[in-house]
Amino acid sequence: MSNHQPGLKFAGILALALLLGSLYGSAGSGLPGQGQNIFTPPPLQKALFEKLKVAEAWQLTKGSPDVLVGVIDNGFDFFHPLLKGRLLPGFYASGGYHTELEGNIAHGTAVAGLIAAQGGAGSEMTGLAPGCRIVTASQGMIEHVLLRMQQEWAKANPGASIDEFMKKAAASEELKTFGRNWTSYQAAANADAILYLVDRGVRVINISGLLRKGLFPIAADWDRLEAAFKHAADKGVLMVLAAGNNAVESADYPGDDASVLVVGASKLDDTRWEQETKMMGRVFKQGSNFGKRLGVMAPSDDILTCVPHEKRFYAGDDGPMGAENETFKGPTEVMPVGATSCAAPIATALAALVFSLRPDLDGPAVADLIKKGCDDIGEAGFDALTGWGRVNFLKTLRLAQAAPRK
Repeated sequence: MSNHQPGLKFAGILALALLLGSLYGSAGSGLPGQGQNIFTPPPLQKALFEKLKVAEAWQLTKGSPDVLVGVIDNGFDFFHPLLKGRLLPGFYASGGYHTELEGNIAHGTAVAGLIAAQGGAGSEMTGLAPGCRIVTASQGMIEHVLLRMQQEWAKANPGASIDEFMKKAAASEELKTFGRNWTSYQAAANADAILYLVDRGVRVINISGLLRKGLFPIAADWDRLEAAFKHAADKGVLMVLAAGNNAVESADYPGDDASVLVVGASKLDDTRWEQETKMMGRVFKQGSNFGKRLGVMAPSDDILTCVPHEKRFYAGDDGPMGAENETFKGPTEVMPVGATSCAAPIATALAALVFSLRPDLDGPAVADLIKKGCDDIGEAGFDALTGWGRVNFLKTLRLAQAAPRK
């Protein structure tokens, strides 16, 4: 389940998700040489690169094309100018719609851009592991009854508060059925995608969608997810999960602590991300989820990444999420709040760099190095609000370089 959609409408979708819950340089690696220049990031990425010591880390590796990163998301813009040739078409979930509308491909495009977008002279942005390649897993989407219902209601009741809609929605048997169908579809799509990606040879898999046991009412659906996570663990694959954006304590993520890295969202000032969002007269509290399974944090404010790159993606009379009529502003966008959906791929990119530098390591070893390489931003050591701290690319790669070889 996507934590947000890039663009102006993501806050509303986050708020609606709360309702439902209650019912992406050059390739190759190498050691730094004498006089090697440190990469200068595009201006809008300068703060992120400096905070995470990315440019310095890139003197060790920008990533290897032999390291495949799996990204599971709704859909992707395969011909985006910064991603073309970097996204390998892979898995497509059955039983859902795979459209090119912005609402279906924006989230995956943004996540992929943070990991593997190709920078260079004059480029607007670069991904954090630009030498690696992404194998995509497209979940698509079933007809989103909740969003379509909200669209129709808002059109018929201009100016009305969201509370009125929520009362109506809470009593809707159609919506309750959709909730069950949605979670079952998400469980099957994620589980099948994990199996596909692991067997395709990926080293790390990013899921910037909320997977918590409490949101899956059917036990068999959760068991299917757990079996897929176990398969990934058995093959030494690292799973990177977004912690979630509900500002609540969470511990019921799938998989085990060693093979799953849960990533929360911090800000560039190293405080934990929290905010309130107003939608149709109601204030919704949002923020990075926390708890004993939280692993690390990554900044997700003022994130520059890829968005669908053509005007045709932004308007449609109908689709699984209803009608769409968004404004195309260009192939990249600065998101004031990327939430945990953008924090996770930052950690995934770091994992991909570690695997590029040390392909002999397995998922648990890489997760451990990422945790040990963090800058502590909360209480000393581990704490439930900020995990082991905020990721530091240079410290982590130095630790990986020095790690014993078997």
